[in-house]
Amino acid sequence: MANFKPKLAEPGQPIRSSDWNSIQQSLLEEILRLEAANAELRNYIDNMTQMILIPNLVSVEGKSYGLGDPLPGEVGTYQTDVLGPITRQWVPSTPGAAVICKFGLTDYFGQLFYWAGAEKGNKKTLDIILDYVDGTTETLKDNFVHDRAKLAPKGSDNPYTEYLLSPNQWVWYRYTFANPHPEKEVRYITFRNTVPECTTRIANVFHLRVKIKPGNEPS
Repeated sequence: MANFKPKLAEPGQPIRSSDWNSIQQSLLEEILRLEAANAELRNYIDNMTQMILIPNLVSVEGKSYGLGDPLPGEVGTYQTDVLGPITRQWVPSTPGAAVICKFGLTDYFGQLFYWAGAEKGNKKTLDIILDYVDGTTETLKDNFVHDRAKLAPKGSDNPYTEYLLSPNQWVWYRYTFANPHPEKEVRYITFRNTVPECTTRIANVFHLRVKIKPGNEPS
């Protein structure tokens, strides 16, 4: 107890009430300080997180193209095969309002970061559906996706956290959302394009923010 200053007495010397009370008060203050420090440390440990990169995602729905591949109905490409962590793009198998992709995760997470952009974007054209292992689902509706043809301001609707520019200045935007039920294990995450005139694309890479379990090494 760093703050405790002992008062030493000779053998047989009676202790005065003021000295005894001072000792007790010092002990109480030290106990309270240690309890507060322990609570602060426990809160810090309970909220420790790590970022996990999940690359090369493969979907059970939709269709993927390389960044340099021309897409049906579109003119031009990203003019590169790799842009940051992105190597492929997922789009609906059929044009219009349809599922873009559906990825299997089987993991817990608090936040998920994904890359997206839209042909004829700058609209609320994305629904995100979370399928949990317990059989329940959660839909995050009407997510705004910025247009990929030109860097757009963040705005207040689903502002992006980062962006990447291709050699021809086409844009990938990184977005994030909070899992409404971080205590539940997610089995699938589905991205759906909801505005027919848009073609929203999702990159083949995620970042997950997950809580570190005390006593376990990060995986």
